[in-house]
Amino acid sequence: MSTDNVHLTQAAKDLLGEPDIVRVRALQARRWIFYPRAKQALDRLNLLVGHPRGTRMPSVAIYGDSGMGKTMIMEKFCDNNPSRFDPTTGVQAMPVLAIEMTGKPGERRLYAEILAALGAPQAPRADIVQMEQAALRLLKTVGVQVLVIDEVHNILAGSYREQRVVLNTLRFLMIRCSG
Repeated sequence: MSTDNVHLTQAAKDLLGEPDIVRVRALQARRWIFYPRAKQALDRLNLLVGHPRGTRMPSVAIYGDSGMGKTMIMEKFCDNNPSRFDPTTGVQAMPVLAIEMTGKPGERRLYAEILAALGAPQAPRADIVQMEQAALRLLKTVGVQVLVIDEVHNILAGSYREQRVVLNTLRFLMIRCSG
């Protein structure tokens, strides 16, 4: 058996001398594996970040069977567009905000997800208008340019009326935050 490690990257070579627990943790870490369709999706998403603000902002839907990598693409996009703290203004700039549409969606749940992703404290008895105003104010303050919604198909779990409310809320957010 050869002990020649020329085929390994420098990072892999550095791990060889580490304890088992460190090597196992490195093996279990999340990795990005490039493939052409993912690059195409990321390129399309990156166009959204640089798109000038206006009243008709473009949207992108990425769909595919379960296990095809949609969430990994979203995570990679978020990693490529991290939030940054501006020490002069004291504001955390966040170009991309990712949320997950969970359970049975509704306007309240959508605003709660946005506020939670922004790290905002939430009053348990806040009404929808208060949640909406807080979400809009914070989205503008941190400069969110792209809202990414994972598991958006969960909108279908609601009634026709609930689906319309959530979709109209998303449209409203897009218009209000793009000005």
